[in-house]
Amino acid sequence: MPEWFEMSVVIAFAIAAVFFFAKYRETANTLHESERMKKRLSDDLNRYRDVPRLRALRDAMVSADGLPLDDDGREHLLLRDGELQLHHISMRRQCNTVSEGDTVTYTKNGEEVKLEELE
Repeated sequence: MPEWFEMSVVIAFAIAAVFFFAKYRETANTLHESERMKKRLSDDLNRYRDVPRLRALRDAMVSADGLPLDDDGREHLLLRDGELQLHHISMRRQCNTVSEGDTVTYTKNGEEVKLEELE
């Protein structure tokens, strides 16, 4: 076999190897980015998992539709926290009318705080 032919075969294989490893590296980076995005989107979905329940709570608090009631008149709701642990919330609804000019306050850290109207 002539020497120039062996040299051209070696150079062709070297060029092919460079292209192969470049394509391999590109594919590996794409897979890594795909896994990173999948994890991020999964975390976002977990964060917003309770949005329908929170909407139900909001709607129940401001409208005539209520949450499930027990025999004692308490309303019940299950919510998850940031660590996806379930919490059972039971509450008793108490409504007081507020006339114009009155201020409504609540206690936070031992201090009276004015309650702002929700938009």
